[in-house]
Amino acid sequence: MGFASFGVFEPAFAQRVDDNTATSAGDAFGQAIGNERIGLYTVDDVRGFNPVDAGNTRIDGLFFAPVDRPPNRLIRGSKVRVGISSQGYPFPAPTGIVDYEPSASAQSDQFTLGVERAQFGSRVLNLDVLQPVAEDLKVYLGVTLRQQNRHEGGNFKSYIASGGLAWTPYAGASLTGFYGRMRTYDDEAAPSIFPGGNYLPPQIRRRAMIGQSWSKRDNTQEVLGGVARLPFGKWMLEAGLFRAERRVDANFTDLFLTIRPDGTTPNRVMVADSNNLDRTLSGEARLSRTFGSSKLAHRLILSFRGRSGNRRFGGVQRIALGPSSLNFTDERPRPVLAFGPDDTDRFGQATLGLGYTITAPGRFLLDLGVSGSRYHKTLTFVSAGVVTSVRDRPVTGSVTGSVNLTRTLSLYGGHVRGFEEVAVAPANAANRGAVPPAIRTQQVDLGLRYALTPTVSLVAGVFEIRKPYYNLDAQDLYRELGTSSNRGVETSLTGTVRPGLTLVVGNVVLDSRISGELVQSGVIGPRPIGSIRRRSVLNIDWRLGGGTGPLSFDLAAESFSSRIGNVSNGLSAPPRETIDLGARYRFKVASARALLRLQVANVLDDYGWQVAANGAFQYTIGRRFLAELRFDL
Repeated sequence: MGFASFGVFEPAFAQRVDDNTATSAGDAFGQAIGNERIGLYTVDDVRGFNPVDAGNTRIDGLFFAPVDRPPNRLIRGSKVRVGISSQGYPFPAPTGIVDYEPSASAQSDQFTLGVERAQFGSRVLNLDVLQPVAEDLKVYLGVTLRQQNRHEGGNFKSYIASGGLAWTPYAGASLTGFYGRMRTYDDEAAPSIFPGGNYLPPQIRRRAMIGQSWSKRDNTQEVLGGVARLPFGKWMLEAGLFRAERRVDANFTDLFLTIRPDGTTPNRVMVADSNNLDRTLSGEARLSRTFGSSKLAHRLILSFRGRSGNRRFGGVQRIALGPSSLNFTDERPRPVLAFGPDDTDRFGQATLGLGYTITAPGRFLLDLGVSGSRYHKTLTFVSAGVVTSVRDRPVTGSVTGSVNLTRTLSLYGGHVRGFEEVAVAPANAANRGAVPPAIRTQQVDLGLRYALTPTVSLVAGVFEIRKPYYNLDAQDLYRELGTSSNRGVETSLTGTVRPGLTLVVGNVVLDSRISGELVQSGVIGPRPIGSIRRRSVLNIDWRLGGGTGPLSFDLAAESFSSRIGNVSNGLSAPPRETIDLGARYRFKVASARALLRLQVANVLDDYGWQVAANGAFQYTIGRRFLAELRFDL
């Protein structure tokens, strides 16, 4: 949905002059190339859940346990694997899978320089270089320098440095290594607003700096890893090993609690934190063999996935700022910070999986998978003197498949059981930063794909995902409150309507519900905080000259239904719509190919509210003008 669809800072991945998500999308379920994103789902939201929080991420198809989104420039793009796009994908997951593509593993050479004039005068410089240094060896270098002006007021700075090597020792084989580092600093905390009743916060003047100038956050993230693909005979060995680390030297969360209708609060709290660390080592080794014939092919997969990690969190200081207001800057003196002892979280998991796929091209596909895991987690709350340990041996599995009923119509479906992580306890929780043990989840889905024309296809499906529901109880303790069930209907219409004219249309209707004793007794409402009933997207890309001209125009529209705003379900954020308009002009400067990209995002300046899972309100980003000049040298 353009450069900055969701009103937050979106990382800029490695991107070339010809990259275009609309023209390359195979469906409307979610894809990112460079700094453009398209589709119903993102890396943070798939069918109402967060696949990254759940631990369902991959790098080049191999298991990866992140601590956050991978650093910019390290990653060229991502694909959401859900529904039909997960057919034949080894070991699918109920919450969907986000599959990242490293920039260093790209096939074509690149020397791209990009200069952006982003939202509200932000300035960005990007450089991507992927060049051969020998016949079978390429080197990658990516750099970003960013000075970002935020839509909530204030600004931050960041720099990114990524590098990698790609070696092709023999035909069909590849070895890729990479490293990425990202630091974000001087980043003032934006207000998190919690209404004191069943009413919306007052409309806040956009770009007004309401936060405290001293609440500057500072964090650094690093990812180091490697991927190997080595065919030998009829066998294929694939392996990936990844180390991810995030260090938070300073963190603040600005809580406007029990906001009144006039925008005042009797209880503003700043939660300060520092010295946090989140580190994981993860990877997968996979041995596969394909045999049979072109009419009936079989594939066997033996996989070992593992992860281990440790977190240092807690020790927060809650600073009571007392009465305050959203209507003006209420600067307070910087307090003396004194943090308590840190808590720790140590975990590990080893998973052995066996997969089998049988395929008759043009007729059917059946994919079976089973995995057994050993899992352990130990949480130590130092100040309370409490140590909690959990051990588990879950067995998970999947059955997915598709069948072609006619040359243009196919059916797909599946049943998947998973073992997934739970999101971290939010800042307003009494046990802030804690992560409950992993949970068992399950999903069933069924759908069809119909080729309306040779270049336009329709996908429609139904699904249900069930998992334990975690949120804050009456004592602000983050814990299991019941069972959540997300049932939905999703549709996708994509393709080239005529030469040069590409269409991507998506819609999802969700019925998100919570069940359990707390719902039956009326303590909490039946729907999760932050859930919506509908999301719709439309993208049109029109390139003149039948798809060969230098000039193209694009439109991106997005529509949300109302969003549940509190635990009682008595408050909802209103529906909202945004429209982005853009243009691309391709030209040459000497021997270099160039692209001028212009966009007006949120053309109608729609003002709406986003609602986090913990009930925090933040206003959406307003109209902004974006410009980028990109060169492939």
